[in-house]
Amino acid sequence: MIDRATRDALERRHYPELPAVVFNAVRAALEQRLPRGARVLDSGSGPGSWVLQEQRALDAGRIALLVGQDVYRPDSTALDGFVLARSEALPFATGSFDLVLAYNVIEHLPDPARAFCEIARVLAPGGVFAFKTPAAQAPLFLLARLLPTRWHKRLKCGIGVAEEDVFPTRYRANSVGALEHALSAAGLRRDWLYTVDQTYAYCSQRRWSYVLGLRYSRFTRHRALSWLRNQIVGFYRKDEVS
Repeated sequence: MIDRATRDALERRHYPELPAVVFNAVRAALEQRLPRGARVLDSGSGPGSWVLQEQRALDAGRIALLVGQDVYRPDSTALDGFVLARSEALPFATGSFDLVLAYNVIEHLPDPARAFCEIARVLAPGGVFAFKTPAAQAPLFLLARLLPTRWHKRLKCGIGVAEEDVFPTRYRANSVGALEHALSAAGLRRDWLYTVDQTYAYCSQRRWSYVLGLRYSRFTRHRALSWLRNQIVGFYRKDEVS
């Protein structure tokens, strides 16, 4: 795997818009929907998602309570609390959270429709469900679906992901249409939806492959090629009580 300094240099040369396109747009969307003093559930993300830890570091008062939930017990020292539970059966009272985040989680869920209903239940009225998940129809993930989990582990170890952090994928709600249908049925309404490509992140073993990945991801920015983008980011809001 090439080092961070080399990747930064290649990104500046071959995809200079990458920080704005891939990260800054999502950061801005989260900041707009994360009220000061928010109660937040980081669902299915083990030790905690970097995007929430970043928000807390930038403004300690923005997130008053940060609870993690997963089906295994990781190092959760960066969280205020942690529970072992399935996303389809959350052990929290109705209306407990202002925001629920599922970062690279939906693709692993055996029953995403049921999980979305649980997320809607634990959200307060007006609360937001935020997620990032792969687009199953993108070429990279069409190929990934043909490979067994042991191959996923081997490939991800090559880009710096620990083997124990690679879980089986199911892709049962991993298209814009499937997400829209299931989330609407759970009582969540689209607030903001964004697609972006991160093929480059899976190509960091060699300089030449990283360059190809960067150029491919940059190429998909053209509107006519949006169907090639391999990541879906969404913010869906629970209706206010009338």
